[in-house]
Amino acid sequence: MATILMTPEGKKVVINPREDERLYDAPRNPPNTGTAYTSGTDLYRHVARSGNAYYYTYSWSMWQGSEASYELIDEDEVKEFLLDKAKCTGVGRISGAEWNRAEELFPGLFSEDA
Repeated sequence: MATILMTPEGKKVVINPREDERLYDAPRNPPNTGTAYTSGTDLYRHVARSGNAYYYTYSWSMWQGSEASYELIDEDEVKEFLLDKAKCTGVGRISGAEWNRAEELFPGLFSEDA
């Protein structure tokens, strides 16, 4: 289902999570694990007809009464989001495929600079 988000400049961006590229897929609560992963935030990339790429998050929850929400974010926020997920260990960590795609979009994002 398509949803309209507005840029800070007032431009309409028509997103569709079923068709847009998911750059990060937050873990869902697997069976028999309690409530550890009952909410999360996914990251998407939408390419508009103009060719411009827009990034947005989808924050969701399995808790009754909680509403899901979408938010456009800029490239700096995308990089920060991906770096935060790369720092995680275990469940919730960025996958190998997500890591590789992030490196394609943002070369050097995960390169050591110490």
